[in-house]
Amino acid sequence: MKKSDYVIVGANVAAVGTIEGIRRHDTRSSILTISYETLGSYSKAMLADYIKGSSAGYLEYRGKDYFERMGVNCLYGRRVTRLDLDKSKLLLEGGEEVGYKKLLLSVGGTPFKPAIKGAENKELIFSFTEFIDAHKIREALPRFESVVVIGAGFTGTEIAYTLNKLNKKVSVVELGDRVLVKALDPKSSEIAESLMKAEGIEFYLNDTVEEISGNKEISGVKLKSGKFIPCQAVITAIGVVPNGQLMANTPLNFNRGLEVDEFMRTNIPDVYGAGDVVKAIDITDGEKRALPLWPLAYQQGIVAGSNMAGAKYPYAGGLPMNSLKFLKVPILSAGITTPPDQSYQVLRHDDQKGSFYRSLILKDGRLKGFVTIGAIDGAGVLTGLIKSRIDISDIKDSLLYEKRIGLIRMPREWRNKVFTRKDETGYHD
Repeated sequence: MKKSDYVIVGANVAAVGTIEGIRRHDTRSSILTISYETLGSYSKAMLADYIKGSSAGYLEYRGKDYFERMGVNCLYGRRVTRLDLDKSKLLLEGGEEVGYKKLLLSVGGTPFKPAIKGAENKELIFSFTEFIDAHKIREALPRFESVVVIGAGFTGTEIAYTLNKLNKKVSVVELGDRVLVKALDPKSSEIAESLMKAEGIEFYLNDTVEEISGNKEISGVKLKSGKFIPCQAVITAIGVVPNGQLMANTPLNFNRGLEVDEFMRTNIPDVYGAGDVVKAIDITDGEKRALPLWPLAYQQGIVAGSNMAGAKYPYAGGLPMNSLKFLKVPILSAGITTPPDQSYQVLRHDDQKGSFYRSLILKDGRLKGFVTIGAIDGAGVLTGLIKSRIDISDIKDSLLYEKRIGLIRMPREWRNKVFTRKDETGYHD
């Protein structure tokens, strides 16, 4: 049986963060990463670029020799089928066993796939979460002219916009009453939808796909409203949920995400978690939930790896953020964008042209979230203010109306507090 000092299940950004966290404190011990994927350390944020023609190597953000330089052994294209936590070992597909001293689970999320009548045995039905999904879509491009995207969240709107730019007729079906409901407020959703409609993308809101028509090849989809949309391909982009398959039938605490403490430790000694699979602290409200965001996964990996190597660094929590830079007018949001109750103050500015919109969400004078459209240069200041929990009552108007937020106008002690927050692991949170 192979045995490594550190074993990491996954080769994603959380795994990369973990490797770098370990190597800050331990340069000698053996590290092994295991991944069912065949492409390591790639950026999922750039999958749309791959569909548009970029090479697979373009997606790799640490370089082809990264793992070798870091002294890491890799098993690509290998799936872990079972965890034997009592004996500190993993079972791989094919029967091979791998032992560990410390284990990191960064198995990510899995796309939610709705049960739709007629979906069985149909070709050209895709997800859009991993490289293999993007590769399948790219290979199939010559085979379809019209496509239906199910879901108008970030993933759905990105793939819709990408395929629209590749001259495909794109229709988006969304169960909710607006697009990007988790990322934007109602007005900014309206602006985003109008920007995409101007490009020729069609939207069917307050509706859902009830049946995919056709035999082996798709001829279209039937909606609950009775409408029929002709198409040759369907992409499901309803959302991603933490992948708990490997944790089933183990004593690991998993409830809509792997439970970890502030040191990224699970309830089992020497077993850690990081990335989309875990529930981490959301600093906007202090609650633990899945935060499937690339930068947060890396930060969690840094903390987990450092602690696996003997450090004692807590994870400060993460701030949910969304950036829609693929539209003609950039949109960025962070934190709470739709207040859950009347205790929040909502400030909005709209130039009525769709080129500059901003909303600020405050509670007790402190910034809890924002949406900014068109003028995103000040987003770093706004996110810093959320994290610092500073009372912004005296400057809220300038934050709302100024396209370029002037940091120099803030008191020096505010600037220092906002932009020098650095935890002991060495990253700015």
